[in-house]
This record gives sequence, structure tokens and C-alpha cells, in this order.
Amino acid sequence: MVRRPLFKPLVSDLGGLLQEIKPDLVICTYPLFAYMLDALREQGGRVPPYAVVVTDAREISRPWMQSESPLVLVPDAGSRRMVTERYALSPAAVSASGFPVRRAFAPSPDRVPPTGQELRIVYGAYRQTEGVINDIAAMLGAFPGLRLTVLAGHRMRLLRKYFAADCRNGRLCVLDKTSEMERLLPENHFYIGKAGAATMFECYASLVPVLVNFTLPGQEQGNLELLLEDGAGYHVESTAHLVATLQGLVQNHAAGWKLLCQAMQSSGRSGGAACVQKVICERFGL
Repeated sequence: MVRRPLFKPLVSDLGGLLQEIKPDLVICTYPLFAYMLDALREQGGRVPPYAVVVTDAREISRPWMQSESPLVLVPDAGSRRMVTERYALSPAAVSASGFPVRRAFAPSPDRVPPTGQELRIVYGAYRQTEGVINDIAAMLGAFPGLRLTVLAGHRMRLLRKYFAADCRNGRLCVLDKTSEMERLLPENHFYIGKAGAATMFECYASLVPVLVNFTLPGQEQGNLELLLEDGAGYHVESTAHLVATLQGLVQNHAAGWKLLCQAMQSSGRSGGAACVQKVICERFGL
């Protein structure tokens, strides 16, 4: 038995919640909740069946794998192979079921291929401020027809002030955040940002190629590895590399962009929510 630090009040609160709701099943998308369910079961509490849905690919950290959950769901076969070998899990307990995103994420039937005069990009401002400013300025300068949406977080006011003219003329929209990614992504040709698993798989479902310009050490490296293996995006290491990559992808009637979209579609990464539901229902007889 692996001993894990837990906050007793949280375990108690979760036990009370289970008694109130009486769920048939609990799906954990964060490992701490599975640990708390382990603790409740050890204490003799009534615990329904529970499964762990891992929200990273390939480089999956040990905390995901220390629960007593009878079913762990990972995004792909490579992730399944990695966790069974590294953490000595039973292959029967691990399923490669895809990454679940909301079913609202879907390709736009009205989107036309990008050109230098018609290019739409969602940009996540995760780099240091100087790098973000350089990226935005370079893209606006290189593509006269660019419409750029920046998810800026706490730097929204700074970027709106710095690029005030571009905001006024409609070429640049700077938001702090959005709750409408399922609408925003399909309207655009590219997503540029970090290799967060949720956003990356939302892009797969929307057929929006990804250019990664930032990764958190550890688990996000695995997400990038998966993207590159599928041929569904690129890793861009500098502002100059970013602009050159975009220019290459929109040339020749956007032949490069079309190849990335085809790779995303043929990868079979979308539909994760339905697959997760099917695997869980079959395993627990629901």
C-alpha cells in the first residue's frame, strides 16, 4: 500500500458528498480525488466504482499512477505502453481511450484555406512578455490579411495599449481569457501556444493545426511528442522560426496547412469523450 499525504477534511467532505449524491460512478481527472477515494474505501466507507482519466500524453508523471483505481484511461497507445512499462501496471487496468473534450468542438464547414491575405490565428500568450510582443508584431508585419486573437491573461491591458492601432483597425483582438474556445478555434486556421493537453486535443477535434512555442518541463513534452509524431503541427523555437513556418504553410494554395489538417483527421484523436464513456460503461457494466 502506497501512503500518500491527504487532507482529512477533504476526504471527509468527499465522503459526505458521495452520501448525498449517491453516484453510480466517479471519474477522476485529477489524481488527488482518486487518492481520497482510496482512503474512503480503506476506512470502510461506501465508495462507488471509480476510474482515472489522465490528462497528459506520453510523459505521464508518477502521481497519476499511484491510485488503487481499477481503471486508468490514457490518451493513446504510446502512453499506455509507457505507463505499463514504467510503473508496472497491469495492461488490463489501462485503456488507450483518447482524450475527452466537449463534443461542441468540431471543424467549421465554412472555413476556407489560409493565404497571406486571409489568415486567422489564435495565439496563447505564454512566452515572456518580450517574446509575445515580438511574435505579435512579426506576424502582423508579415501577413497583411492576418486576423489575430490573443489570449493574454494578465497582460491584456499591456498588449492592448502596445498594439492600440491594430486593435482599433480590427486586425488584433486581445482577450484576457475566453469560455468560448469551441466557437473560436474552428473559425481560425492555426493555434499557437503551449502544448497543454486539453487545448491540443480541442484543436484535434476542431482540425486546427498547432504551432507550439512554449512547453512546461515534464508532462507537456509528451504532448508535443504526440503532436509531432502525428504530423499535426510544429515546434517553433523563435519568432523568426514562427513566421517562416507560417509562410511555408500558406504557400502553394496552403498545401502545408492542408497536410497538417489531413494528419489531424487521420490520427483518430477526436471522439475521445465517446470512447472514454464506452470503455467505462463496458468495464463497470453500466
